[in-house]
Amino acid sequence: MQTLQQTDEHTVAVDDEHGIPVFTYEAHVSGENLRDIAREWADVALERGAERYVVNAEAIAAHDDEDKRWLAETWVPNLIENGIRAGAGVYADSAIAKMDNERIEEQLNAIDPGFEYRIFASEDDALSWLADQ
Repeated sequence: MQTLQQTDEHTVAVDDEHGIPVFTYEAHVSGENLRDIAREWADVALERGAERYVVNAEAIAAHDDEDKRWLAETWVPNLIENGIRAGAGVYADSAIAKMDNERIEEQLNAIDPGFEYRIFASEDDALSWLADQ
């Protein structure tokens, strides 16, 4: 894994073997802060011509409803429009985080039949699934 950027709030890395960008929240963020970070991540994916990505949200126990709506209505459609065809999320080790991410998975998979999003309990599992896509 090659780290491209690291802050107190997030890390941007690339899986060297498959060229998959891995975006990690290092702290709980929400609202405009989450959106700013997500926009930076979209730029990285698009600059690299990525078709797949991982978002590791283990630092976020649950997303605000407004953030989930923005991800489903704005961020992911923009990614799809620019060639992304698969994404994977990694959730925190809690029942609340898993349930929250299951709702996100359902919302994102309803956006476009050419896009698939899955959630995982580990980054390794997420990368393994994406490598097969």
